[in-house]
Amino acid sequence: MTSKPLKQFLKEEVYIEHFDGCPTFIQMTDVGFTSRIYGSKLQGYRIAVCYFKERQGDWVTMVSDQASIGKNVIRLGPVYIKKLYARWLANFRKMLSRYYLLYEKDLRSLSNRELLNYAAENDFFYREKVSMPGFIDGFMFYADKRLHKILTEFCKRKKIPDPQHIFAMLSSQVEPSFINEEEADLLRLMKAGVTEAKLKHHLKKYSWIRSSYTGYKPYTRNEMLSEIARLKTHKPDFTLFQKNKKEKKRLIAKYKFTPEIRRISELATMLVKWQDQRKVYTLTYVTLKQKILEEVARRTNSSLELMRYCHTNELSKVLSGNLKESLLKEREKSCLVGMSKGKNIFFIAGKEARDFLERVSRVDLSKIKEISGMAANIGKARGQAKIMLSVKDIYKVKEGDILVVGMTRPEHLVGMRKAAAIVTDDGGITCHAAIVARELKKPCIIGTRIATKVLHDGDLVEVDAGRGIVRILKKAK
Repeated sequence: MTSKPLKQFLKEEVYIEHFDGCPTFIQMTDVGFTSRIYGSKLQGYRIAVCYFKERQGDWVTMVSDQASIGKNVIRLGPVYIKKLYARWLANFRKMLSRYYLLYEKDLRSLSNRELLNYAAENDFFYREKVSMPGFIDGFMFYADKRLHKILTEFCKRKKIPDPQHIFAMLSSQVEPSFINEEEADLLRLMKAGVTEAKLKHHLKKYSWIRSSYTGYKPYTRNEMLSEIARLKTHKPDFTLFQKNKKEKKRLIAKYKFTPEIRRISELATMLVKWQDQRKVYTLTYVTLKQKILEEVARRTNSSLELMRYCHTNELSKVLSGNLKESLLKEREKSCLVGMSKGKNIFFIAGKEARDFLERVSRVDLSKIKEISGMAANIGKARGQAKIMLSVKDIYKVKEGDILVVGMTRPEHLVGMRKAAAIVTDDGGITCHAAIVARELKKPCIIGTRIATKVLHDGDLVEVDAGRGIVRILKKAK
């Protein structure tokens, strides 16, 4: 397969989202991101690629695709999306039931053929039966810019103060996330009395919660006990969601927003929850997939790390000894995985992959003193910037620091709790950073595109989320 499809990515067209990850765990996204979910009227990305290096990835898409997807979702409207969501939710619940049946399955008892069939069936179930609602990302990245623009114009025309607060509230979360749900379960467990049986049940129920696109990470008993200890002194405010719902309703009644503003707000409310459930979909897939990879690695005396760079369709070659280890090692150094029309279309490793990322991501950062983005939660904070390019960088974040990250994910929560403010390169009105910042009541600016590239550890910065600006007060030596 040649790299001809890569020529579609013009520098001014590219959108790059940084995340921790490995190729084998993103292959179940191909149908959802690049084709129509359930044959619906929704659009997918024409093409998407992921660049991987050292268990970190860059998800590369085109801005024009985001705009096309976002406009289409807004045109279809909340009623259409709600019907589609109801169908997906029914499959999501079947997925959870299936996951708990398979989580403790003994794969050692399977023959090689049975193991390969099990792996293929697992991929088919997630890709086809449930499916990745990838259109949410296109909507999110387009709708935040669109809502910000038309809401600012509306507020200016009507002389309405504090449009940033209104923007944050119209896109706010009104239902608990899976992190909130786990906290609520732990509080109920504490109230009823902690027993060994209840601890084991909880660990199985949330066995997927520490996983990520880098792979499955077990949720340990000690981690759960640490969460219980934290909740004894830091009880979450579960009334926040009802308050958000009430405030959103009040703002809509008071200001009589345009139909488009109301439509985007209603869609955002729905898709915040759907995106959160999509994360559970991802983490349960990763957990089951890694158990398959571990068994293949055990049978072939191979490295689990290298298995993370192997497509499901290649597992038969691994088991038969017909896949060269050198190929996987080359992918591990750096590679591109491309997808289009619901299929993985190419795997490119080495210099060609590196040259592609260099071509589309080169930015002149030398004279930038101020960074702008959109307010996910208003407020001001000053502190030292701490750049988190990988979840391994969480240890750098101390109380009062400014967390600067590509895009936050649940595994970043420890650092987010310590930070005085949060700044992201990526994200939109339904993103994880926006949701958690509102829960934690911390200033947050999303969608700067360049914060992790401009700022460095130790830079003294001021986050003015009310204006969507990060000022560099003093560069670190």
